[in-house]
Amino acid sequence: MNAPVPHPLIIAAAQAAGPCTPGLEAAWHSRVRGLAIDLHLDAVQVAAELARIQGAKDRVRGILVKVGVEESSNRGIITIKALGRGEEQFRTDRLENDSGQHLYQTAQRLVGRLVRVYKELDTTKTAPGQRTNRVRMAVHLVDLGPADGAISETEAKEMVVHAVGGDKDRAASVWRAAGLPDSGSVPQEQLEAALAGLPSPDESDGQ
Repeated sequence: MNAPVPHPLIIAAAQAAGPCTPGLEAAWHSRVRGLAIDLHLDAVQVAAELARIQGAKDRVRGILVKVGVEESSNRGIITIKALGRGEEQFRTDRLENDSGQHLYQTAQRLVGRLVRVYKELDTTKTAPGQRTNRVRMAVHLVDLGPADGAISETEAKEMVVHAVGGDKDRAASVWRAAGLPDSGSVPQEQLEAALAGLPSPDESDGQ
């Protein structure tokens, strides 16, 4: 049995439809029904996208330097200068999909800015007997601001913890050894210098 449409969704649809003109009640109710269905479908899609983002435990911070298209697969290609490391590339979903198109357009707006990339690994199809390839897929981007400023304390500490595989004691040791400030924002150059001496946390992720 299908779940009933929540009353708040009906209210939102009615508000979006606007006042009902006397004599046109049937058309107005039809409009409300159509909007309610659209809103419900949007909610389902958003819930699925949120679950995917929440499941992307791995994150990369860096400067978004380039956005292109992989013609063979019709996917966006996002190039990041990861802080403390070299360039890394991430694919989007296919551009004929809403998720791929939205992420591609978002990336275009964020070129030159510091971003956080939520990523997952996708297994590509290969011919029988060939080695399975895993590629980095970007599922969400967060704008962290200008690429020439300071990194927030929370972001900086999370980056160091991630770089040492989640070992908070080692992260604290790396933090102290690099002379990073005890509190407050961290200069980007100083954080990059600290991260540069650490191995990439995902060197073995198949790409």
